[in-house]
Amino acid sequence: MTTVSDFIYLASQSPRRKQLLEQWGVRCQLLLPDEGEDVEALEAVKGGEAPAAYVQRVTDLKLQASVERLRRRGLPLAPVLCADTTVALGRRILGKPADAADARRILADLSGRQHRVLTAVAVVKPSARGAARQWAALSASQVAFDVWSAADIRRYVA
Repeated sequence: MTTVSDFIYLASQSPRRKQLLEQWGVRCQLLLPDEGEDVEALEAVKGGEAPAAYVQRVTDLKLQASVERLRRRGLPLAPVLCADTTVALGRRILGKPADAADARRILADLSGRQHRVLTAVAVVKPSARGAARQWAALSASQVAFDVWSAADIRRYVA
């Protein structure tokens, strides 16, 4: 007999993702990293990696780490949802800004240009027998960014 959970684990630190799931009536429990767990290291870009391949690889790595976290904590089995989003300007992956100066540089690069926003989503249904079913999807959106002046950028970053 298969047990069906009445919730999913959300392996995301994004308050917006949790809010969206709750708006859709999906009960979720956060499955956040343990203290000392370096999930940022999973986001390292490999040389020459295409943006779509990057975001899918990172999402899969985060999903695997989340399932290991679930098992390590001895939590009840339930589906685990993980997602990652990246912005790409051509083949260049724009990561999270390191500081305000980096944020201003990124916004200046995007000003007046089109870029892609890529979101990879993956869900795994862990099993006590070790075999798990996994589903994945990729969403790609083209975004036209208006021209921003240096003053606009400074105000936004501030």
